[in-house]
Amino acid sequence: MKLTTLALRNIKQNFSKYIMYFFSLSFSVFTAYSFLALMQNEYVIMAFTYDARYRSMLMTFGVIIMVFVMFFLISSNNSFIKARKKEISTYALFGMTNRKIGKLLFLETMIVGFAALVIGIGFGIFFSKLTAMILLDISLASFTGNIAFTIDPKSVYITAVLFLSIFGIMGLSGLRVIGKFELVDLFKADKVSEGRSKGSIITLIVSLMLMGSGYYLAASKEPQRVVAAAIPVLILVILGTYLFFWGGLPKVLNIIKRNKNNYYKGVNLISVSAFSHRMKSIGSVMATIAVLSAVATTAIATGFTLYRNIENNTYDIIGYDMYFYGGQEELLDKVHDAFEKHHTRRIESYTAERYKSVPQMNTVKVGDREYISGGQDYFRVYSQSVYNQLISLSKADLKPVRIHPGEAMYMHSYLRGDAETAIIGQLLTFPNQTIRITSILRSGILSFGALHTLVLNDNDFNALLQKGDILGIDESGVPYDKVTVFNYENALQSGELNRDLVQILSGNVGSYRTAYNHYIESLETFGLVCFIGFFMSGVFMLMTASLLYFKQIMAAEEERHQYRMLRKIGMDSQVERRIISKRLLPVFLIPLILGIIHSMFAMKAADTMVFSNMIPVDNSYFTVLAFSAVMYGAYAVVYGVFYLITKGQYRRIVQ
Repeated sequence: MKLTTLALRNIKQNFSKYIMYFFSLSFSVFTAYSFLALMQNEYVIMAFTYDARYRSMLMTFGVIIMVFVMFFLISSNNSFIKARKKEISTYALFGMTNRKIGKLLFLETMIVGFAALVIGIGFGIFFSKLTAMILLDISLASFTGNIAFTIDPKSVYITAVLFLSIFGIMGLSGLRVIGKFELVDLFKADKVSEGRSKGSIITLIVSLMLMGSGYYLAASKEPQRVVAAAIPVLILVILGTYLFFWGGLPKVLNIIKRNKNNYYKGVNLISVSAFSHRMKSIGSVMATIAVLSAVATTAIATGFTLYRNIENNTYDIIGYDMYFYGGQEELLDKVHDAFEKHHTRRIESYTAERYKSVPQMNTVKVGDREYISGGQDYFRVYSQSVYNQLISLSKADLKPVRIHPGEAMYMHSYLRGDAETAIIGQLLTFPNQTIRITSILRSGILSFGALHTLVLNDNDFNALLQKGDILGIDESGVPYDKVTVFNYENALQSGELNRDLVQILSGNVGSYRTAYNHYIESLETFGLVCFIGFFMSGVFMLMTASLLYFKQIMAAEEERHQYRMLRKIGMDSQVERRIISKRLLPVFLIPLILGIIHSMFAMKAADTMVFSNMIPVDNSYFTVLAFSAVMYGAYAVVYGVFYLITKGQYRRIVQ
């Protein structure tokens, strides 16, 4: 019999074991091709304003996927070979050399890999237009063009070369594993005990301390400290995770066994013993899956949270659908004409003076960073009534304020907690009056060109304005430009109107911003992050779940005779189902729960660095967790489906 024929027969006989592996591999090829094709798709590139950033993000994602796919495939291939020791020993008994056996397994790898390559690329080509449409729909709300169906030969070539290279490495790795086998050991493979790991209470404590230390650093409220601790956090959490599964979890199982009342209750004896017996071989896999689940859930939760907050974040930064300062006399009529041309109703507008002041005060410095240079930095200044009027028109989630005489509210876009503490209570000294900063608002929508903003009591403002301590003119006596804010219908969907407004304002005013421009730029960036996060999570989830599936199916083959013996002494099918459920549930559930806990602290770090500046609430982390919980739930549901598939296949094998 030819090696090719034998390889095809082996694949057919082991199809139930190959199916999840094959599906995951095909999805990886599909993902790789899809992203390579998106990088080359001229319609997508033309649609994105920042095509270089678009390409670099997709390229980075592609590299991450390739590294992970290589690790997964080599690990799975070696496990396949080890699980087939008795089959390999039969070949050796009939005179096949290790080299020939290695060639046989290499052929199997290449046949399965080539089939996955063809199917993955085929589906990638078939769904290429749909993939591009989904990306543009997520990232570009204003895109109205047509996307043609295309086949990119360059992407096909690169994908084929990449995966054929990986298959070659897998084959060489398989030859190395085969070379270590001895004939006697192969025949006795299913009788050799894995050895029981009793674990260690010290290892359990150390693992929890390492993970706890990583969580503590990640939960810091200082962005600089979180950034500096990023690498230590990764090391602590990953090391703690592996130690937990290597020595901590076996110790927990050993403690459970000592609780005789619970251990001998129902089917716990069989299920706990079976799970404990496999810990030595599956501990590293469970730890790896916990870490990768953390990466996957964090990626998908981050992308979803960013994407869902784009509109709110746009108005938290811009405040209005449009504003500009300078050139009102010449341009207001043209702006109104643009609204009429596009049949867009102007909901409201308001024009306000831009006053400034330079009071004497102490320099505010936190660490090495100087926030306010006393006597040098100027403040944009508003009276309470004008502030409340502007806020009433704003689409940001801000409320009117009441400022008491002798007090002021300070506004700034981004402030650390220690900076707020340093600014509160600062005295602003004017020639005839002293005002104390008593409150802080983290917002910059009324700065209009300034870094620092103050809101004063109306009487204080009028008094300081009359005395010349608040200025409305520059040194040459020219009045500062006024600012005009606008709100109008469907501002975030009015691409053509926005283009006309930009053409009118660009180069003719002191400065301007439109919510549409910021919204579209954010969509391009965060939409792409969300798109990549979903794909990355999908690849990680499929591969980790299929790796668990494969490990448990291999275990079912070895444990089949044990279930046969239990049935002979009276175990019915209902009890058998309960044993299998309790035997498999911890294998899927523990890595998932630990991965989600890791992700929750990763999201806390992300909130400190990013989301706290995007979500204007007192405790933005709870909002982040609410969005993340949706993705955690979706991830858990998909993992649950894999658990049910594995349980069904496991039961069929042991029966």
